[in-house]
Parts: sequence; C-alpha cells; structure tokens
Amino acid sequence: MADHVGEDRKTLLAAAAERAPGAAGVGDMGSYLHAYYRHVATDDLAAAGPERLAAAASAQAEFAAHRPQGRALVRVRRGGDAALAGARDAIDIVTDDMPFLVDSVRMELTRHEVAVHLIVHPQLRVRRDVTGALREVLGLVDGDKPSHDEIAESWTHIEIAQLPDSVSATLQQDLQRVLGDVRVAVEDWPRMQAKAV
Repeated sequence: MADHVGEDRKTLLAAAAERAPGAAGVGDMGSYLHAYYRHVATDDLAAAGPERLAAAASAQAEFAAHRPQGRALVRVRRGGDAALAGARDAIDIVTDDMPFLVDSVRMELTRHEVAVHLIVHPQLRVRRDVTGALREVLGLVDGDKPSHDEIAESWTHIEIAQLPDSVSATLQQDLQRVLGDVRVAVEDWPRMQAKAV
C-alpha cells in the first residue's frame, strides 16, 4: 500500500514538473517540486492536480527570485490558478530559516481570525548572489551546517479563505512585522543567554 502511494506521488509530481514553467534559480524542476511538497499529504496533492501543483510552486519560486540578505518577503494574494484550491487566497513567505516562524505566523493569523486550510512549508538550502538574486535551490535543509555559500531558507505557502483587499493589505503588513520580531528575538537569544550565565 505504501509503495502504491509513493508511486502515485512520484507520478503526480513528475506530471507537475512537465507542466511547470521554468523558474530562474530553481534548477531541476522535478527535484524542486519533490522538496517543495515533501510534507504535503499525497491526498492533498492529488486533489490539486498537476497544473495547480506546478503553478503554486512556480509562483513561490518567482516570488523568491530576489531576497535581500536578512529581509523577509511576504505577500497576501488571490490564489487563483496558483493555489492548490482555487477559491482560496494565498500567503507566500520567503525568509531565513529560524525557529518559531510557523507558530508566530499562525498566531498572527488567529489574531486576525483567518482560518488556515493548508500550509506548505519546505526548508530549503539555496544559493544567492550578493544582490539577493536566487541562483540555485540545492534541496532540503538536512540538519548539516550550510556551507559558506549556502543559505537555509524557509519558504511558506499558506492557503486561507478569500479576504477583502483592505484586510489583505493589513494582514501582509502585520505578518511582515511579526517576522521582523521573530528575527530580532532569534538573533538576540544568544546574547540574552550569555548575560544570564
């Protein structure tokens, strides 16, 4: 049974890779899609179909194409064809991989009374040039310390119910603020710990 599910998943992602437009810096689209959807249930992938899988992952890669060092990218947008379910809005986030990201984002969504329908959250090793342009997605963060030219990034795609435009703009600003707060807390943690000793 598990082998059958694994084969269905491989077939589905291979079909999505064939339909995906090339995205700068992603490299092999098949490898990217396997990494991107690693933690998404096969049933959710099958319900979306190859076209939507390709479109959502490609939209995130296009969004991630340029990220200045130390800055989080956040956008709230209409899902449309670039969502696993078309009647949803989507939140895309690209930032340095840090603790507390998903929990902090979920708490902010709860504060805004926004229900989450799906989270795609790969942690990817990437290479960027000095301007922040994406050069290569190398694969999943595997626990090893990244080499000097690699960055561990968290790419998050969240699908939510459709929001009025005014709420979307406010939510985007608030998520940007929350991610900034997380960065400050994570970067300050070693200094606080050293002072406490």
